Amino acid sequence: MRKFRSIWVAAFVLLAALFGSCERRPLEIGYRSTVGVIVKCLWEVAVYPDGIKPSGVTLYFFRDGAFYSSLTTASVDSCEVQLPEGHYQMYMISQSPEEYWRMDFEHMTDFNSAATTLRSAATPQWIATRSSFDDETVVENPEVLYAGVSDEFDITHQMTEDYQENYVKLKSLKASAQKETKGRLDDEIAEYEERVLYYTIRIPVRPQNIVSQLWVTIYAGNADVLKSVRASTSGMAKTYELTQFTTNNENAIQIINQWSLTMDDNVNRVGHIDGVITTFGLPNGESPTEKRDSSLNVSALLIDNSTVADYVFDVGDKIKELPPNPGYRKLYRLVFGTKEEPIIILPDVQPPGGKTSGMEATVDDWEDGETVEIPM
Repeated sequence: MRKFRSIWVAAFVLLAALFGSCERRPLEIGYRSTVGVIVKCLWEVAVYPDGIKPSGVTLYFFRDGAFYSSLTTASVDSCEVQLPEGHYQMYMISQSPEEYWRMDFEHMTDFNSAATTLRSAATPQWIATRSSFDDETVVENPEVLYAGVSDEFDITHQMTEDYQENYVKLKSLKASAQKETKGRLDDEIAEYEERVLYYTIRIPVRPQNIVSQLWVTIYAGNADVLKSVRASTSGMAKTYELTQFTTNNENAIQIINQWSLTMDDNVNRVGHIDGVITTFGLPNGESPTEKRDSSLNVSALLIDNSTVADYVFDVGDKIKELPPNPGYRKLYRLVFGTKEEPIIILPDVQPPGGKTSGMEATVDDWEDGETVEIPM
């Protein structure tokens, strides 16, 4: 009996020593191995074309090379999350993928492959087709989309310990302070709030509009006979890679369906039409080159409501990259002809009954006319 009693005593002493050596934390407050991380979006006025920030953002976090979590929030300037130990990458987009009507989102949980692709649109019958268009589809023009990628960052085990030690203490003090009436703990609470803030990680990210503009100008003789214009341009980018900030090799056709007419010389009846659309730009992130096999197909309805003049322009390296308009990534500029030498001379027709008629910005369905090839 004495032998068994001595064994139990020894075991009790050993257990007491083990428990006495462990770090003790308040049992009433949960302890997590995480650090507070504040993601701060550094918006610049020049970033958004309409002067208004988006109403929400979605953040995508990747831990140790794998997707960890995502968060959609209305806190577009600053958002705090709790993250455990690991090596992190992060990117963001404005709004959420479900809120875009003209774009689909792909591989969003794969950091290197996350992308947005323009949705296919119905192909109008009036688009002049060529064999080189066989692998190109007509797509929607993109909506404004902001994206940003943060620098990579690390959270160590020691960082989680430092943060949680002060965070748990702060919570405990605040819980005790609710029972106090004279603010005795105010100074201590303020001290631990500063400590928690000190151990909080701050990750800046600079959102940028990934969408560019294409601005086309065409000078025409007898420009006052124009009633409406429609056009399509081939060889445009279909997909934009969100974390690589470039387009891939997919080609697409975009529609330019709103135009405006400006008369430059009323005496000689010379004017020009302007059409502007949003775009991802050129495939493969490339700049204009003479090797690009792309074209601009233009169809003009004249004021007699029956004559339709069709033109095909070779584009190639005629697109110029100019400083972008505020808020956009790039400005692609195409100009055909000049005031002195208009690129096309429209048929001189008369409106029905001799009544004058101005150009319309919107486009209706017309019958196809005779195509006129313009060598460039």
